Parts: sequence; structure tokens; C-alpha cells
Amino acid sequence: MRTHIPYLLAVASTVATRRVDERLAAYDLTVRQYGLLAQLSVEPELTMADLARQLGIARQSVHQLVNELVEAGHVRRRPGADDRSRRLEITDTAHYLLSRIDGPLEQTEAELLGALAPDEAESLRGLLQRVLAHATDDEAWLPVR
Repeated sequence: MRTHIPYLLAVASTVATRRVDERLAAYDLTVRQYGLLAQLSVEPELTMADLARQLGIARQSVHQLVNELVEAGHVRRRPGADDRSRRLEITDTAHYLLSRIDGPLEQTEAELLGALAPDEAESLRGLLQRVLAHATDDEAWLPVR
């Protein structure tokens, strides 16, 4: 019997999330909070609707994450293009935090991908980025060329 890719991705996600959450606990962050900060650092001033679409999660989950990150001093809400929307931006504290956790995340990545050669790891990264760009209908996942 062939193992289906969605199942493999789900299990890999569970394993990776657990390991990353363990590493990020020292910084009072979860992998989901990190993901939101990382997206905002790459694409400043996204709206909550943009983030929900890009991260593939419900808007309510984005609201909760944003509230947690605002309370922690990592995100600011700014007025949006209209009266109802809000732009989000990360603070200097969050930029500093992201720079500090880069090393621990690279170490976790190395542990997860230990059996892969560097070119295989980069191929996997590129394939996952393409899958996410297609699945979310958002080219922001694709590497900048």
C-alpha cells in the first residue's frame, strides 16, 4: 500500500510542531506565533484576512494569535485602508526576537532533516514552498528570485 502525501505531511507537521514548540518555549513563543511574526517580517502591514489565507488558518485563530502577540509587545495594530481594516506590523522587539531564534530553528531543522544532504533539504524546502503557494493560492510562499 502506498502512503499518501497528505498523511505524510500531517505527521511531519505534528512532529515538527512539537519539536519547534519545545525550542521556542524558551522565548515564550509557539510555532504558530512564530509563523505569524515571520510572515509579517517578510510582508509588513498584512491584514488579518491576509494572514489567515497565507497561514491556512481560521480568521478567529489569527485574531487570537494577534491578541497574544500584541499583549507580548511583538505586534502593533495600525489603521488600515478603510475604517474597518487594520494593518499589522511587528515591533523592534519582535525583529530582535526573530534574529535570536534563527539559530535554534536551524538546529531543529538540522535534527529533523539529519539524513538529508544539503541539496536534498533545499529541494524539499522548494517543493514545500510550491505546494503551499498552490494550496493557499498565494505566491508569497515562493522564494524571492
